[in-house]
Amino acid sequence: MSRHFFVLINPRSGRGKSQKIGKKVADFFRLHKIKFAVFETHNDCRGAQTVEENLTLDYTDLMIIGGDGTINEAINGLKLDLPVSFIPSGSGNDFVKNLRIGSTLEIQLDTALHGPITRIDIGLCNDRKFINGMGIGFDGQIAADMIHRKVPFLSGQLKYYYHVLHILGSYKYRDFDLTIDQVPQRQNLILLTVANGTTFGGGFKLTPHAKLNDGKLSICAIGKLSPLQRYLKVLTLQKGSHNCLKEVSLFDAKEISIGENQQLEAHIDGEYFNQPPFTISILPSALQIRAFLF
Repeated sequence: MSRHFFVLINPRSGRGKSQKIGKKVADFFRLHKIKFAVFETHNDCRGAQTVEENLTLDYTDLMIIGGDGTINEAINGLKLDLPVSFIPSGSGNDFVKNLRIGSTLEIQLDTALHGPITRIDIGLCNDRKFINGMGIGFDGQIAADMIHRKVPFLSGQLKYYYHVLHILGSYKYRDFDLTIDQVPQRQNLILLTVANGTTFGGGFKLTPHAKLNDGKLSICAIGKLSPLQRYLKVLTLQKGSHNCLKEVSLFDAKEISIGENQQLEAHIDGEYFNQPPFTISILPSALQIRAFLF
């Protein structure tokens, strides 16, 4: 069966890096006489609409050139059960840290053409799908600040780390009204990460126990760390060894609900989302991808 690729590219991703990658991908497909069509999306939340309206049964594959936000847009518009491949070009590229797709474009293209098809889970928050995860509390506040507090001299990961350090010591604990697998509880937390993947914020392994195909949500809850402890434990969070801290809980669940709270902000796959209430669940084996899993 001949292949026909639907290539979704975010030209702003990676400060224009994705445009150069897209040209190389197009040249590769032409050289090897592989059918393809390129569709561009921008940071206007219309990537889902682009995929939904244009991806038809004429195509055999969806290829995404961009970062986590572009992947999120694509899966929210994907209505067909087609294999998805990834050419990362974002600032963080956290989702692909769960995969073995190769570190060079040549290997990534070979994986897209010949890699194994694997089924993975997708998360669902209210009516929004996510592929990697969502954060409520501290990391959600960072996503909100990056929209509302402009730092014109910084971009990408430097901009993210600036906002982390700006509020790390001063961020107040928040009350979370939770229902975890039908058990109601209240917790006082800095952040709550509900994940499908392991890594967030460009390299923080907040849920190191997560697996993309286990049919479960992986959760990290961080409680009352003092401002000094937060700075001292940043590397612990980066390495994924924070399960040794008594203020940290790592566990799995099938469904979690978060009650209304206007003091809480959230991100989904690195992009600002909203404030609760949220109902979060897992869609087992909902997506085909071409990649090796760790």
